[in-house]
Amino acid sequence: MKATWILLLATPALLAGCAGRQADPNFAYCTATSQAHKDGDYARAVEQADLCQQKNTLSPRGLSALYSIQADAYEQLKRYPEAIATQEKSIKVDPHTYGRDVLTLSRYYRVAGNPQKALELVESNLDKGLGEAGVGAGFHMPTYYHQGLALLDLGRNREAAEALSAGLMKQPDYAWAHYYRGVAYDRLGQRSDARSDFQAFAKSVDKQYVEPEHKQQLEQYQISL
Repeated sequence: MKATWILLLATPALLAGCAGRQADPNFAYCTATSQAHKDGDYARAVEQADLCQQKNTLSPRGLSALYSIQADAYEQLKRYPEAIATQEKSIKVDPHTYGRDVLTLSRYYRVAGNPQKALELVESNLDKGLGEAGVGAGFHMPTYYHQGLALLDLGRNREAAEALSAGLMKQPDYAWAHYYRGVAYDRLGQRSDARSDFQAFAKSVDKQYVEPEHKQQLEQYQISL
């Protein structure tokens, strides 16, 4: 699901950043990048992104979008250092940074095993007033969700629950925020609160994304999907 959103956000920017070049044969490498990513062929997406950059002169916006797609492909391949480095380039080349770009970088650091850096990036957004859609746009579930998960990985369970609660005030039906707040409550010994969140999760989650570890957590509360 997340990879789909990367394409929805980045592909139009990539095309706009190459306006007037679509007829150039070399631009085929750029469209092939998006198509390979869409098809789940992430190794090819990485390869085509390199060729797209080498054979085309992209605008800052187009280059940033290309790096964003390539970074996500690296993450899908679990090549986390490259995902981090590429997403950092995506942010650096485009002066119009959005909070969601930094949140993506935060996620890469967290899955790479550096939740402290992940948390620092989210809190930097908060300090700067850099919402998901830009400065002054306000903060919504994505900001609080990534903050909560970083805090959870750091064992700061009370703060994690508070961050996820802030997100759920913005988007009460987000299943995964309920799940991870339930985990935080479980660690805090607040089993009644944890049960309520796990029940909400079980009712609303798209089951194709539920892994065995999530089911095991629910089973501890006699909750089934």
